[in-house]
Amino acid sequence: MSTKSEERMVSISAELHGAWVQPGGAWDGRAVLFLHGFADDMDSVGKLSRRLSEVLAEQGIASLRINFRGEGDYDRTDIDSTLDTRKADTEQAWAFVTRQPGVAAGRIGAVGWSLGATTAIVVGAEHPEWFRTMVVWASPTGDQWAAMASSETAQRALREGQASQEWPHWKTITTKRAFYESFRGVDVDASLARYPGAFLSVRGSLDHFTANESDFLNRAPGLPRESVILGGASHIFNVFEPETGHPARLLGLTSDWLQRTL
Repeated sequence: MSTKSEERMVSISAELHGAWVQPGGAWDGRAVLFLHGFADDMDSVGKLSRRLSEVLAEQGIASLRINFRGEGDYDRTDIDSTLDTRKADTEQAWAFVTRQPGVAAGRIGAVGWSLGATTAIVVGAEHPEWFRTMVVWASPTGDQWAAMASSETAQRALREGQASQEWPHWKTITTKRAFYESFRGVDVDASLARYPGAFLSVRGSLDHFTANESDFLNRAPGLPRESVILGGASHIFNVFEPETGHPARLLGLTSDWLQRTL
């Protein structure tokens, strides 16, 4: 019997699709759900999430990566998602994972990057029994409405219904009023305080999201809980500059954590 892992493209619903990766050979039922960042896709920038899913499969951990509806295409410029659609997609994805033969329902984890981290924490608070462990990369903190609505682009979208912004070295992205409105009342720190599982936060010291990391970490009531700040790393962990060592370090930290806590 082959021991090679298998990646299978799956349809979770008519509009929600992803990639299910199951280890070859012996498998004890551990699985991880990946939640990508804003305007990204299931492989994530630099294919870092896909690379992690391959590492995990080699270590005997299955995974599901999803493309959020209205958003999950690296080349897409017109964004139709909201935090509510992201939450609904995550809930459907979690249910899909639990239905896969061999999955141990009590040994499911989550990995979220940036807005995917917000999504993971909010869902983890609303469904505290779902995730045994969680890893967040470059997570936002605090009052998300205040943070999201403060930009000139957001203010224009709230006034006019939509607005476009050029992101240097990436693409021009159009967002809608509903996207910003969906963050009203969302406080990541308060949500984290309601998530009881193991928790690891990893961010770069040059991330544009500034955070009091020790205060953020202390909101998490579960154990173990840890924080790692990679000195000199950006919001995307210098994924296009592998010589910095940050992408490899991120993958190693995450896979080690999941092996230890899942």
